[in-house]
Amino acid sequence: MTLLASYKFLSVVVLLSSLHLAEAQTTAHLSPDKSLRAIIIPVGKKGYEGTESRIEIRSASGKTLRWKSFASYDGEHGWGVDHAEWTANSLFFVFNVDSSGGHQPWHLGVYFYSRSENRFYSLDDYIGPVTSDFTMEGRSVLKTTRFNFQAKSEKESIRVNLGRLMARRR
Repeated sequence: MTLLASYKFLSVVVLLSSLHLAEAQTTAHLSPDKSLRAIIIPVGKKGYEGTESRIEIRSASGKTLRWKSFASYDGEHGWGVDHAEWTANSLFFVFNVDSSGGHQPWHLGVYFYSRSENRFYSLDDYIGPVTSDFTMEGRSVLKTTRFNFQAKSEKESIRVNLGRLMARRR
């Protein structure tokens, strides 16, 4: 590779890196009924802001109702939000997180905010370790896969009705 070609290649790499950093922006997810807003704020260390996140649930007037930080002291042991969405009935905000340090690449943490409880919950606490992204079905059903140790299945499909899950907690 010539010196000029190396310089052009390096310039493209630097440009793409800076574009990736520009992607680490605060995002807002408005609930379907427009009464709540989930704000995802990048809080990772400089240059890697998007690898760790803070979630804020705010009312329509902008008042923060609840927040949860996934930041770590060193920028390598926290979690960054990857995929997030409200359920169709606006009762739950569901999101998954990736490890900022690449730990447990097989595991995808899935969390949800319950509007009625005004709390965040880890889906792992109810179904075991989640191993893939989620999709939403109907008004509040989440579909994903989990690691089922008893059945020795790394990708067992599961559907979770979040409304029923919260009702059983009471």
